[in-house]
Amino acid sequence: MATQHDSALLAQKHALNGTADSDYAAAKTEQDNLPPVMAARENPDYFEIDAYGFMKPAAKLHSLTASTLRGKGKIIVPPVLFYNKSQTEVMAAVHLGTDLCGHAGIVHGGMLATLLDEILACVAMPALPNKIGFTANLNIDYRKPLMADQWVILRGRLDRAEGRKAYVEAWIESVDGQTKYTEAKSLYVGPKIPFSG
Repeated sequence: MATQHDSALLAQKHALNGTADSDYAAAKTEQDNLPPVMAARENPDYFEIDAYGFMKPAAKLHSLTASTLRGKGKIIVPPVLFYNKSQTEVMAAVHLGTDLCGHAGIVHGGMLATLLDEILACVAMPALPNKIGFTANLNIDYRKPLMADQWVILRGRLDRAEGRKAYVEAWIESVDGQTKYTEAKSLYVGPKIPFSG
């Protein structure tokens, strides 16, 4: 019963964030028709997963990107996420709205860091023992201001894994792949003892 209650609360929270069903549907249609999304769906070397499918509804309710930053003017629909078969590369498509800005019209650098941390985790976790780890460091290079109210593509890849350590890199680029806005490198470390979440 708690799961049903948490799911209802999450839907209510998104509605309170100003997202009408028609806004959501329009954004989802846009996302589905992005050339990188269509190409990934047609590529037999990639598979699609639910961006927050691993999270229980209670965890989603308190998640920064799955809940707090969701809604019209923010992240209107969850990212669509694709892995290569070895889970060493990942691609996601996300819309960044005008309520995510630091300076007028420019997406806040902290927002970009958050998204990069999440996409880096997507390729780090499968390479770690017990599939769990934590960000040990995150180095970001901001290459070009990212204007709000547009779709972007996040890409990440595993550089190497050494025991409890996974070295990963990621970037945020334009939908056409011609502009790289932000790049990051990170080290994720798995816990020494089993972690139950």
